[in-house]
Amino acid sequence: MPEFSRRQFVALTGAAAASIWLIADASEILAAAEHAATAERWEALTSADAADLEAAMAHIVPTDETPGAREARVIHFVDRVLATFGKSDKAMYEAGAKDLRARAAKIQPGAKSFAALPEALQIKVLQTLENEKNQFFAELCGATVAGMLAAPERGGNYQKTGWKWIGFDDRYSWGPPFGWYDRDV
Repeated sequence: MPEFSRRQFVALTGAAAASIWLIADASEILAAAEHAATAERWEALTSADAADLEAAMAHIVPTDETPGAREARVIHFVDRVLATFGKSDKAMYEAGAKDLRARAAKIQPGAKSFAALPEALQIKVLQTLENEKNQFFAELCGATVAGMLAAPERGGNYQKTGWKWIGFDDRYSWGPPFGWYDRDV
């Protein structure tokens, strides 16, 4: 039996653990990915909730020189998750969208939605949520990052937008050195 380095052992163990997780919900995760790529209507969210949540997500991972959460279609991935294996979180997202609208109306009287606020006021609302350590905001941040970076065939990350964003090298296999930590000094 060949000897494995500690790095090879960790890599194989990690790959095995990831495979087990992916197999557990593979069909649901694949369905979420397909939905994110082709969604034309909402399954779990209302149009108003989706618009407000997407506006918030667009500030969590903004579009600048590189595509952000909008281009990665993160809201479509979240919608699919809430319609399938994340049904238990749907009420939290509905309440969170309602809270965003209420805060929008408070900060700009007459505003009917968070998405309709000027960008500066949207950021102010999100900073308030962050400073309050709001549970929904923390969940929204996590869902946004998950939708940005998930393997496209497993969900989210439309057209590998997130991978391009972080400079991920999408190859089937890699040869050493894998990174700065593997290079001979």
